[in-house]
Amino acid sequence: MLKRLRAAHPILYCILAEVLFLGSLFLSSLVLTVALVAAGADFSGLDEYLLSLVQELVGAGAAWLLLRRTGRQGLLGRRGSGFWNGLLVGMYPLAFICYSIYSALIFERPDTPLLPAGRILSFLACMAMVGVAEEFLFRGVIAETLLEHFGTSRAGVWKACLLSGVLFGAAHLTNLSSSAPFGVLMQCAFSASLGALFAAIYFRTGNLWVTVFLHGAMDIASMLIGGLYGTTTLSESVSGYDASMLLTVVVYLLPVAFLLRKKKLPEVQLYWGAYTQK
Repeated sequence: MLKRLRAAHPILYCILAEVLFLGSLFLSSLVLTVALVAAGADFSGLDEYLLSLVQELVGAGAAWLLLRRTGRQGLLGRRGSGFWNGLLVGMYPLAFICYSIYSALIFERPDTPLLPAGRILSFLACMAMVGVAEEFLFRGVIAETLLEHFGTSRAGVWKACLLSGVLFGAAHLTNLSSSAPFGVLMQCAFSASLGALFAAIYFRTGNLWVTVFLHGAMDIASMLIGGLYGTTTLSESVSGYDASMLLTVVVYLLPVAFLLRKKKLPEVQLYWGAYTQK
């Protein structure tokens, strides 16, 4: 059924895939919460990143299942341009990540002790798993489906990048349950442009693990001080986003134009031509 839906109505399939993915996150959170309440757990002392890690594992499993049921699980093993060459293609976000980590450690470190090692490890594992789960879904399932639908012409690649980015940004509306509405809207805006950038990198490299690494590393960098020192939660960080975040839309879309310039389209066609011609 999923194969038929994907072939006949690819955009509807992408929306449904996103709903199923987000639903799996919500359901796993609900089941885990009920189980903890039944066990009499003290929620004030729980490691939120550890709980989120369980959610993301479920989300990754749901995305993998979608790939498997539509015959696209082989995408996870595709080498494409290779991981290290792929990082060269993704040099722009990689440089941004390195700068963010450096800036946070030099200028934002508080005068408080580090969290226990276990808490730090759960933070790192959670952020890394966010990269796995969301890249499996938004690039492996959604962006690739849209590229097959629109084709590898310049217009087709741009449509696939932008629409998959919009769907990625829209997914962050779920944060309205825990963060300030304006901050969430700003997060949706810059996430949409970041999703387009990740899609462009994925199309240029043919290697999903490149964007998995970049995504996880970017999430770690963005929450580094909170994850190491416990000074800020994710919901508080999102609530603090203001209109200046709109500048990142330009910051992320400019490299998309560079990556998808006309003379580089043959690389996209090399990695994806066989899929789009089926």
